[in-house]
Amino acid sequence: MKLGNISLRRLFADQSLTARFALHSFVCIGLMTVALWLIVSNYLISQILQHEWQATARIVQGEVKKFLEEYDFTAQDRKSVGHKFVALLKDMRLAPDIIHFRVYNSKGVVIWSDDKQTVGKSFADNDELRRALRGQVVADMSSGEKEDVPAPAFAKGSVEVYVPIFADNRGELLGVFETYKRADSIYSDIRDARTVVLLGALGGGLLLYLSLFAIVRKAARKIDEQQENLLKMQAELVASQRMAAVGEMAAAVAHGIGNPLSSIRAAAQVAMLDADEGNGAGPDGKMKENLQSIIQQVDRVQKRMQGLLNFAKPMEPHVAAVEVNSLLRDVVETLRSRFANAAVVPQLDLDDNLPKVVWDANHLEQVFMGLITNAVEATPKGGRVTVRSKVFGELGDGRGVRVSIEDTGEGIPAENRERVFEPFFTTKPHGTGIGLPLAKKFVERNGGAIKICDTPPPGTRIDITLPAAP
Repeated sequence: MKLGNISLRRLFADQSLTARFALHSFVCIGLMTVALWLIVSNYLISQILQHEWQATARIVQGEVKKFLEEYDFTAQDRKSVGHKFVALLKDMRLAPDIIHFRVYNSKGVVIWSDDKQTVGKSFADNDELRRALRGQVVADMSSGEKEDVPAPAFAKGSVEVYVPIFADNRGELLGVFETYKRADSIYSDIRDARTVVLLGALGGGLLLYLSLFAIVRKAARKIDEQQENLLKMQAELVASQRMAAVGEMAAAVAHGIGNPLSSIRAAAQVAMLDADEGNGAGPDGKMKENLQSIIQQVDRVQKRMQGLLNFAKPMEPHVAAVEVNSLLRDVVETLRSRFANAAVVPQLDLDDNLPKVVWDANHLEQVFMGLITNAVEATPKGGRVTVRSKVFGELGDGRGVRVSIEDTGEGIPAENRERVFEPFFTTKPHGTGIGLPLAKKFVERNGGAIKICDTPPPGTRIDITLPAAP
């Protein structure tokens, strides 16, 4: 039993707030609906029955006054007054649903009845009769089921109503009329009352359940959004702290090795001037090649150091209207030699109706330069890098420009698609892991978005969305 409770708790704990509320509220509102139905239906039924019995009592008392006198209840010669009771029965049968009655005197002895076998008998164990002798109108819906008071065969399934009869002037109890009344209409009214109350309770419970469920579902979504925002803010805080540390490190590195690198480059350039005085053959020619290699490596280190500085603390954007197609053509033309060396074919598919975007042209150029360079490096010889631009959205606030850069390389595994935008994550043997994070930072600082899209293998496609100029 304990294991069952533990597994049940674990099952509920694994469910979402909406699912737990849906189950708990369904049970609670269901129980409340059943309880409300029972309470209200029983109250209505009691009111219906009370009204019915009181109406029957008034009918009986009115008929008794028309046909009987006080003497008729105490007469010793019952045959002399029997015809009055017969006439009363015939008249009462004209009323709806009344089929039979039995008359008791004030001592509870039967003084007249259709069933002659019960005349003169006393039924001391009849609780309803005792209450009627105390002056109460009493109804019994179990007619024909009691063993102490036999009922006529035609009265089976009817309702017994005990009506006390009082003297007009003294208020003295003269006797009790036990009236048998058909219960079909009463049972029909009871069924209708129960059905109406049940439908009302179910409708109210369902409305309450749906209203509360909608409120809790909306609250759960809000909580999920706040939790996502909190996790996002936490991630941004961690990233900002990380970037602060990177910035400090980059500044220290730049300060520590910037001047020595400049000195090395300057010394290499002076040495190249000396080497130029020779004829370029022999040792001087070899030395010149080595000096050029030194200058190239120094430039490479300085470029990477500058990229690290830009990533740690990128410049604030200075926005202006930019023609995206012109910028893309310039970047591809600048990288023409890279395409040729890598034996990769560039392909431009640019929309001529492209609107201008409001961006920092320098940031946008660095983003395109870095992404196209990555595409060239990821594409094998004979492959192709496609650069597309098109308009997305309709005229209005949602209109913008989408630039897609697609290569025919091996592609990025699904598990790495989010990580490639993390600082220092790289799959290249000599990569720094700051190219894509830097591009993402530039894009987001200018109000755009960047993502890696699903494409048929092989290859990778990166989409950049840019808001159009107003």
